[in-house]
Amino acid sequence: MLEENKALVRDFLMKTNKEGRTMVELCVPNFMAHIGASPTMNLQEFQKYQANYYASFSESQITLEDMIAEGDKVAFRLVVRAVHTGNFNGIPASGKSLVVPVIGIAKIDDGKIVEWWNSPDRLSWMQQIGAVR
Repeated sequence: MLEENKALVRDFLMKTNKEGRTMVELCVPNFMAHIGASPTMNLQEFQKYQANYYASFSESQITLEDMIAEGDKVAFRLVVRAVHTGNFNGIPASGKSLVVPVIGIAKIDDGKIVEWWNSPDRLSWMQQIGAVR
């Protein structure tokens, strides 16, 4: 079961990144996401968050560094590489490349993602696109 849970999270990350959209079929309808300090999001709000990201950052690539599974949770550490090519939350496109480390946890139930915690290094992210010094 642990290996299946890890495969589910890996598929969610890689397919979402490849297709530029949230893989809702891998989530339960009452899915909840916690991204950094942002308010908790339901599945539809998370889809909007993801759509905004993919509209603002092109050439997005994920390198999965680590995955650890225990019980109903999968922890992961990854690095996102992308280019800031669109307006992101009021920050105009900078054309700059960025490398952002991310740590997260997914809660799995019956082969679907129920809850998602994702903590990107937002300070580094904003520094790299010139939003903060």
